[in-house]
Amino acid sequence: MRAEFDARAPVAAHLVAAVAERLPFTAGSFDAVVCGQAFHWFDGPAALAEVHRVLRPGGRLGLLWNVRERTVEWARRLAELTEPYRTGVPTYRASAWRDAFERLGPDRFTPLERREYPFEHEADAATMVDRVASISWIGTLPGGERAAVLARVRALFDGMPSRFPVPYHTDVWWCRRI
Repeated sequence: MRAEFDARAPVAAHLVAAVAERLPFTAGSFDAVVCGQAFHWFDGPAALAEVHRVLRPGGRLGLLWNVRERTVEWARRLAELTEPYRTGVPTYRASAWRDAFERLGPDRFTPLERREYPFEHEADAATMVDRVASISWIGTLPGGERAAVLARVRALFDGMPSRFPVPYHTDVWWCRRI
């Protein structure tokens, strides 16, 4: 992923290997911290304490998630096929990630605010199978079980148009460091 980033970055960027719970930056280094598709995987209180430390007073924290809608039949059926394998995995939809904000207390960040932005993109069946295969809790299944799940996903798209809309929305959450 780093090589791909380096090849596509429009300007020089310095990548740093780190974890959210131990950021290798000095206190008050940033005006903003943005996290996409990942905060629910962190040790929330530890990561939030680190974000508070590296943000300047008044700095902003932005959290984003792209959420596949289940408003069309094939999307509901896809969720029915895959969700049983999600056991024990932290999720954005479960909202447990918000506990960190409550536990850390209102003296560090303003209350979270949220806005939702709907969008669609076009895909084909192969792209959707690849997308499902890349989900962490599908990708880590034992080989035979993973292959069986992906075969059922492929079958779900049999008879679909060659390209079809995939409905999503992006949830954007933000707050300000106090």
